[in-house]
Amino acid sequence: MGCDVLVLIFNMTESQQLPLYYKFFGLIKYLNERIRNFPKAYKYNFGQDILRLSWLCMDLLVEANALSKKEKHSKILKLSITFDCFKIRLRMAQEMGLISKRQYVYIQSFYIKEIGGMVGGWLKWSRTNFER
Repeated sequence: MGCDVLVLIFNMTESQQLPLYYKFFGLIKYLNERIRNFPKAYKYNFGQDILRLSWLCMDLLVEANALSKKEKHSKILKLSITFDCFKIRLRMAQEMGLISKRQYVYIQSFYIKEIGGMVGGWLKWSRTNFER
């Protein structure tokens, strides 16, 4: 899957999805650094679940972008739902003290808010095209 995903990323047909890809990429890099510092009791289960969901979001983004307009809606909807699940776990990590309030605010303001807006806009666009 690795090479196929890279080909899809570099051949993205919709240029407006590149900023979304770069935001997810940056978020995953940032989370890898934070989760590395989780206590051992959380690093290999809860931390890995957060990373798994973030990678799943990235995979869904790439898959949705490769589909035809008629097929995109269900994949973008799944991306939106998966991103919501990711946000819940991230919030739990902050409340459990696994990431600091400062780190959580940074993630929220620099990544989550922008990614959420882009996914929401893409979902709205796909609904419009899906209903036609």
